[in-house]
Amino acid sequence: MPHTNKLTIIQYNVNKSKDKVQRSFLQALDPEVHHIVAIQELWISPHTRIPSTVKSPEYHSVVNRTEGVPRSCIYISKKVSTEDWQALPRADRDITTIQLTTSHGQILVHSVYNPPPESRSSTQLHTLERLPEAMSQQAQNIVVGDFNLHHPTWGSDFSPAHHFLAGRLISQMETAQLGLVTPNGTETWARNNSSSTLDLCFMSHALTQKVESCKVSSHLESSSDHLPIQTDIQPRLRKRGSQKRSSTGKRPTGH
Repeated sequence: MPHTNKLTIIQYNVNKSKDKVQRSFLQALDPEVHHIVAIQELWISPHTRIPSTVKSPEYHSVVNRTEGVPRSCIYISKKVSTEDWQALPRADRDITTIQLTTSHGQILVHSVYNPPPESRSSTQLHTLERLPEAMSQQAQNIVVGDFNLHHPTWGSDFSPAHHFLAGRLISQMETAQLGLVTPNGTETWARNNSSSTLDLCFMSHALTQKVESCKVSSHLESSSDHLPIQTDIQPRLRKRGSQKRSSTGKRPTGH
């Protein structure tokens, strides 16, 4: 079966905007190129009992079923073989996980939203309390998302004073043996005259050696105050072949 040359992941906080941001962004994607799309602060329909978000005919969507309104989701291109990915349902509004089968083995991709801390010194973990468990599987991990944390490890020399929780995030990633891929000083959020690095990408150390690029994808920007980030790595995914799914369920939890 033919293979793509690389795996491309897009991450984007769409600011809960249905049409202006999320829908227009999805329409700008190329399913042949943009394989995995991790969304934060997605739009959720207020009219359905089961969480539902904007659909795309070119992508499967994975949205966790939770009591609270989900704040993360993942889209998977329908050009990716359905035999090479599966949703890993979680009762978590802020962490969405899928498992990929690639030329470098099993990879877990996590779309993460961490709400802004109440203060620089806040010790309330929020999403960070649950993140280590999500990464505890016997697989390599890719963690992308909006962490809402300032730290000189990823921020510029002019970024605001760092958050206490940023140090906690760094420790968690070190324990899980993940490294930061986002280049230092990458501006991922901008509003008025302010900008910052809030959207980050971490990967298992073996995968960081396979990264071709991690940068802002300006042509996909769709009027959010965040910027879409594109990360290209070498592990290959198979293109779509048979659409048959096993009875044990590789079916996405969503649309």
